[in-house]
Amino acid sequence: MKISFVGLGQMGKGMSINLSKSGCDLLAIDIDDKMFPDFKEKGIATSKNIKDAYDSEVIFLCLPDTKIVNKVTLGPGGLIEHLKAGQIIVDLSTIAYIPTQKIHATFAEKGVHFLDCPTTGRQSRADDGTLTIMCGGQKESFDKVKPYLDLMGTTVMYMGKSGNGQLSKTINNCIYNINIVGFCELLSVAVKLGLEPEAIAAIVTTGSGKSDAGVFFIPQILEGNFDYGFSMTNAYKDVMSCVEITSLNALPVPMLDTMNTIYKMTLAKGYGEHYKGAIMLTYEDILGVKVRKPGFKNT
Repeated sequence: MKISFVGLGQMGKGMSINLSKSGCDLLAIDIDDKMFPDFKEKGIATSKNIKDAYDSEVIFLCLPDTKIVNKVTLGPGGLIEHLKAGQIIVDLSTIAYIPTQKIHATFAEKGVHFLDCPTTGRQSRADDGTLTIMCGGQKESFDKVKPYLDLMGTTVMYMGKSGNGQLSKTINNCIYNINIVGFCELLSVAVKLGLEPEAIAAIVTTGSGKSDAGVFFIPQILEGNFDYGFSMTNAYKDVMSCVEITSLNALPVPMLDTMNTIYKMTLAKGYGEHYKGAIMLTYEDILGVKVRKPGFKNT
């Protein structure tokens, strides 16, 4: 089976290399060839031209945002103009829920199956093949590609109709963001009231207030390290998507709305190129404190 994987960035590189372990005829595609030597070293064919994917039975996409996915799939010269009935697109990108449904419907008219299968987990988990993957779309197509998804993730879930994969990812990420806002707010309050940053951090990363977000971000905050991972500007798409969905359905979501406000305040302060732990900088600015260990190097 010929399979193409489009998008060899921070997450896509590891996922596509793990996919190659299936023994399929894999073609790795990206407009930037800087990663190509790593693929050629492993005997994986590469290309800078998406036209080389047109005859693939399955095409995996791992692209930065909704705009780029729309361009690659439905734009002028996009996949919609070249694919035939029976081919499958597996979109591993994190994009908005409503556009996902529109892309699915457009391809369905041609008999092409579009699965939305966003992932959760950092780059290390993409490299290790231990991601969590949430899939929406036709069940028959999901069953066909699941053995390949199992090479990229240890938890691969079918979530139902088209869009449900993206909806699941949006809900998960917004819960994660709410956790971040929660500990940033209260850790800054704790320091303002006289608690030592390292001491209270040890409590909230081991006690009942422990969360995956806290365990990951709080040690970085104590070091004053905010320049790693996916930027807040790029990650904000998840928040916008959830706000749009809940607004269209007139759903009361006060915690989501509060998190959205804090997130926007952080972006407005110019911290958008930092990772999400930079939400702490907003609270530090407001309260006039630093939640840092003694002798931290960065600001």
